[in-house]
Amino acid sequence: PNLNGLFGRTAGTIEGYNYSEANKKSGIVWDDAVFAEYIQNPRAKIPGTKMIYAGLKDEKRIKDLTAYLKQFDKDGKKAQ
Repeated sequence: PNLNGLFGRTAGTIEGYNYSEANKKSGIVWDDAVFAEYIQNPRAKIPGTKMIYAGLKDEKRIKDLTAYLKQFDKDGKKAQ
């Protein structure tokens, strides 16, 4: 799924994407801390996720990625 407007959104709710049941039932609402934990090890945060990613361990890179993603609203428009 796209990551536009990720922060504040409930996991597994983008229309048209086939999420795993684990993701849909996780109850996660994305914020900085939850995203940081997830991106370090997706399968540990949401066991049963389809996300195949070894994880991003570097704290600065996680913060940079978070800042990048926060630039975009749900429609993909970059904040001015």
